[in-house]
Amino acid sequence: EDHVDVLGPCGVDGGDRRGLLLEPVDPLFGLHDRQGFLFAEKGQSRDGAAVVLDPRSGEILSLVSLPAYDPNAFAMGIDSDTWSSLIQDGRRPLNNRALQNLYPPGSIFKIAMAVAALEEGIVSADFTVRCAGGGTFYDSWRNCHSTHGTVDLREALEKSCNTYFYTLGEMMEIDQIHKWATALGLGELSGIDLPYEVQGLVPSTAWKREARGEPWYPGETISVAIGQGQVTVTPLSLAVMMATVANGGTRVTPHLLKAVNDGDGWTQAQPPGPRSQVHLSPETLSAVTDGLWNVVNRAGTGGRGRIEGRDVIGKTGTAQVISLDGRAALGESNPEYFDHGWFVFAAPAHAPEIAGVVFGEHNEHASLSATIAKHVMETYFAKQKGRPLPVLPLPATPQEVPLVSVVAGTGN
Repeated sequence: EDHVDVLGPCGVDGGDRRGLLLEPVDPLFGLHDRQGFLFAEKGQSRDGAAVVLDPRSGEILSLVSLPAYDPNAFAMGIDSDTWSSLIQDGRRPLNNRALQNLYPPGSIFKIAMAVAALEEGIVSADFTVRCAGGGTFYDSWRNCHSTHGTVDLREALEKSCNTYFYTLGEMMEIDQIHKWATALGLGELSGIDLPYEVQGLVPSTAWKREARGEPWYPGETISVAIGQGQVTVTPLSLAVMMATVANGGTRVTPHLLKAVNDGDGWTQAQPPGPRSQVHLSPETLSAVTDGLWNVVNRAGTGGRGRIEGRDVIGKTGTAQVISLDGRAALGESNPEYFDHGWFVFAAPAHAPEIAGVVFGEHNEHASLSATIAKHVMETYFAKQKGRPLPVLPLPATPQEVPLVSVVAGTGN
């Protein structure tokens, strides 16, 4: 097993420092070294993050943030040139994107919407909506990315139908959405044993009143319903949400700490217990799990995450950074305006051992995120069975999808 001993190499006097023994990253997940972490669009490299955990315990199996840096530079005192290059780098490599950056979740938020609508009794899983490529809500036309026809909740998740979730947003109060999204781990701190985790936002009437001195307007809920508007998340919080849904409602506490050394030898750390138990009905769990299974295994948007012989569940998400009109006005070619791409996953569906998220910052689509997530899951199951480990498939033309190296075991 690979460990990180922050006391430093053998023979170094740590004085009164408290040592921690971590087992943060499995170097065989392919999110590091020469296989890299593939994110690109139109020939330009991209940044991102990935969080993989055990949904039964919350143990972090892999945590990656890109761009990365070499932590060895800090071991004995970083030189001024290296420090200057890090803090002046516009891509902010010192930021741990997994837990220190906030992003709109896009369609990943539809998982929380489905749970909220079912648990609040707003609709049943058989409730249908006719999608004609969009719809009018509060006197404003809202687009869907396709024309889906008549869909129920399971099909709406499978096809990521915006029109269906706009309709739920029109039927629901923002505080109902806030209640269930925060219960699943969004808009709250996860409790991970790393510093500087930031808290996302799931808006509510109280938040709007306190933050802006204004009432919440029902029309604002329409954007929230598809993970846009004021909603922000960290990648870590989405991994927690996916684990909570996959394991049946236990909101685990993500953690890395294995043991502590106060100078008298190593003591096994007590793993943290669950943050809470979210009471989800069997009907809700069945409908949402079915929809997420369809995303990956039927005609859904997450087919690149499919693994033969494994019941993978997942959800793609494409999150707008600015409006389409704004993007066109400011310049289509500027990568800062490209959409974010998400993929959350868990497997096997009915007895999950692994769950997580892969996030591509400004990489436009979720397809690469799903491809990487598939590789992570295949590697996990191969290792569990003692089989040869898979190789992350590289693009046919490497210049189109550059490799970005990540230092194994750093958490960054």
